[in-house]
Amino acid sequence: MSSLARAIALFTGSSFIGTLTQIAKGKLSALILGADGVGILNQLVSLWSLFSVVAGMGFYNGIVRHLSQSWSADDRDNFSRQVSSSFIFLSFTSLMLAGAGCIFSAYLSHLIFADHGERAELICLILLSLPIFTAGQIYRAILNATRSVNHLVRARIAADVSSVVVLAILILLWDLRGAVLSYIGLHLLFLSFSIWFATKAVRTDLISPQPAKFDWSHIRKNAGYGLNGLIMVAAGILTTLCISRWIIEELGPAQNGIFSTAIKVGTVYLGALSAAASGYYFPTLVASKNNQELHHHINDALSLYFYIVPPIAVILMTGGDIMMIILFSNEFIPAAALLLLLLPGDLFRITSETLNLPLIAQNKLIQCTVLYITWALLYIFISYIMMPQFGIIGIAFAYLISHIINSFLHLTIA
Repeated sequence: MSSLARAIALFTGSSFIGTLTQIAKGKLSALILGADGVGILNQLVSLWSLFSVVAGMGFYNGIVRHLSQSWSADDRDNFSRQVSSSFIFLSFTSLMLAGAGCIFSAYLSHLIFADHGERAELICLILLSLPIFTAGQIYRAILNATRSVNHLVRARIAADVSSVVVLAILILLWDLRGAVLSYIGLHLLFLSFSIWFATKAVRTDLISPQPAKFDWSHIRKNAGYGLNGLIMVAAGILTTLCISRWIIEELGPAQNGIFSTAIKVGTVYLGALSAAASGYYFPTLVASKNNQELHHHINDALSLYFYIVPPIAVILMTGGDIMMIILFSNEFIPAAALLLLLLPGDLFRITSETLNLPLIAQNKLIQCTVLYITWALLYIFISYIMMPQFGIIGIAFAYLISHIINSFLHLTIA
């Protein structure tokens, strides 16, 4: 078995447990909050995701790349300086952004819900987790860069399992407000476990932020990757926010809850592949000594994904109705029909993402950014045309078509 296959196997085990915890969380949310509450919660999470990307400045791939190079070269001082500089800088940006978000929370509430600021308090609550999340990403980057797959998987599992208990307590006490507070709990748990396992994988003096080691040159090194990551991920989240707001405004929060649930179910198994991509595949691409070695890793990844994804997609499509009843409630049965369009789209999506990372590894950031923005615009445009006549089925169709076009563009460029 190849190293990538072993990494995927480990992350798949983690993802399986993570999926079980997501099932438990989804069931709790569906039963207590209903489709309306789930639709509101998912829109809040989408807004939080946008803020988290801006707070992280898109630095993550750059941090992993530079930490990986320092670790491979046995340059521990440079490793420590990258950790300290990134932690201090991103902690400051996330605190400032969380504060700004709270100040303008009423405006943001109306922007994403069309509710005249009614849900401003919920926006403030969820944004409080930004600094915690940003700190957790630094330690995740350390584990990724050192290829400490076992430790990263254990940190993720421990946080996922513990967060179910936190959600169960808070959502029973405070309904939707409790569900938002549990999001803070999840990131706090992941940060705690990531620090614990990072100290096992790397010497403590290398991962402890030290103000004396702050170096602007390390921030500048990540700036190019930051701009690329910021634009790409922000474009994806803005696309989700835009489409979700259309659904909420035109069809109601319940329809958004059904659509977002279908997206979540349809993509949850991709968590293992995404984790393996960031935790092993990308650092391996960065460490490639020549194009021949790089091409070997790309082909290895694509071959594995085409063995893994289709069977899972077929199982999810054939058992969609029953799965929605078991995992959520009868109210979410319409989401099963959406899987017939969303899951084939994921096969093309994973192809695009697998070909996108080598471009990032080779510092071809403009091509990556243009390709991703092209996909986002296609998804929005086709959704805008299809939704008035076909509702959320039309948006699912737009998801499929946009990813098909995007995959062929990636094959052509890459």
